[in-house]
Amino acid sequence: MLRRQDSTDAPLIRDAIDTSLAHLRASVAWAQAEPTPVAVLARRLAGFAAAFDSGEAWAFTIFDETEQRVLGGAGLEPAEPALAAVVGPDAVETGYWLRADATGHGYATEATAGLIELACTRLGARSVVVCHDPANPASDGIPRRLGFRCLGAVPNAELPGRLAADGSVRAMTMVWVLDLAPRHEVTARSPQ
Repeated sequence: MLRRQDSTDAPLIRDAIDTSLAHLRASVAWAQAEPTPVAVLARRLAGFAAAFDSGEAWAFTIFDETEQRVLGGAGLEPAEPALAAVVGPDAVETGYWLRADATGHGYATEATAGLIELACTRLGARSVVVCHDPANPASDGIPRRLGFRCLGAVPNAELPGRLAADGSVRAMTMVWVLDLAPRHEVTARSPQ
């Protein structure tokens, strides 16, 4: 279940992060600053909700089927100018994280597939992009399963400021792109 992030989810998200801190610190830079107090996390989630409502970025919490346990998070945001220069205009970037005991079950793949559908049908994106640290080859699995094409490792000079899991600026970033059908092709097809 994907649900727009909300400040009231802070305790459940805090639990998912706290129980998986070593796992997350090994894979995502933002985890280096964790743990943060629930009140701080709630304010951050309120900011994500405001960005969602204003159409600036779309952050979701990944819940189990009961919506009582957070499995992780996923989101979309418009590609920044440097990334758009590499992949083309009207691109959105997706990212995701899972708690340690939720990996290997297809949750991130399923969530990303849902975000691709959103990007195609609601956001008018021409492409969806996944970027990750080449030092984390496990991150290749999701874009590979979903049919993305790999552009390879792009140097920091072209994609400046991308962070490695340890918080340092990485020298290279793996870039995967999924080209979407132009919006007019999606809506112009007549039923057969």
